[in-house]
Amino acid sequence: MARFKVKVIGFSGYLLALLCIVPAQASPFFVTIYGRTYKVDPRVPANEPKGIKPQEVLQALPDDIARGPGFRPSHEQVLAEVEERTWIVSNELSGELAASSFSSKGQYAGADKTAVDPEITGSLANGTAQAREPKLQTLYDRHRALSLLGRELRRSMDLPEKAPDAEFSRPKLSFEVEASYRNLNFDPLAAYYSFRRVKAAFRSGDIQLLARVTHYPISITRKAKRMIRNREQLIAAKDAMLSQRLREVAARSTFETVFVRDKGMMLGEGEIWITKSKTGFGLGAISTD
Repeated sequence: MARFKVKVIGFSGYLLALLCIVPAQASPFFVTIYGRTYKVDPRVPANEPKGIKPQEVLQALPDDIARGPGFRPSHEQVLAEVEERTWIVSNELSGELAASSFSSKGQYAGADKTAVDPEITGSLANGTAQAREPKLQTLYDRHRALSLLGRELRRSMDLPEKAPDAEFSRPKLSFEVEASYRNLNFDPLAAYYSFRRVKAAFRSGDIQLLARVTHYPISITRKAKRMIRNREQLIAAKDAMLSQRLREVAARSTFETVFVRDKGMMLGEGEIWITKSKTGFGLGAISTD
């Protein structure tokens, strides 16, 4: 499991022992995320097992998450960084859970990790699944660490608590941005959340995650245009779908600056289109010319 060092300030052995009993007396600790430092509340979230400490949970954060991007990011950019990583791990965790020995009889195949039998969530929460399902345990631990970190970032920014089923924090969109979507009869929030999912899927480099955010048929323009009509064809076209150029276009794009028209959202110079259908927004076209 990847380890992440956190700087702990003001903890004595006595306070560590009493952390979950008298959290009001515990001192905060600090973590560096994306080049910026944040204070973490030492109290245990209500949905975590008794006895577990936030600084222990955060040991499962990715090793590179503290690395700065070469510029001073805003708090919103730091939160977006954490939420994209959380979305990626959440989907990887769901996929691994469906393929795990917990689901060998099909009982939990495709089940949401928060709704499955306590036998699964309990084993992962207390770490006893490590010997049986080490990859699943690693993903669970990382997801829990990123979720806790996201909660603390939102608290430090005075943002409201995110709904349990929400993938990303509600954005503060300008009047001009909202109007550009509403004038096209688009829901700006639905467009925003889809933009974030597509961006995170490209970032992951995982064709299975990209398939989750794709509308079929999707057109791919290289020297000629072709249509990808299902998940199997999309996976077969992995090299084109996840080229370095497309991933860089997605990474550089921001919701506030994408071009929007009746077709949907254009990223870059038209390399990526997020289009609208009856089921909502999704990846609808790419161009590698």
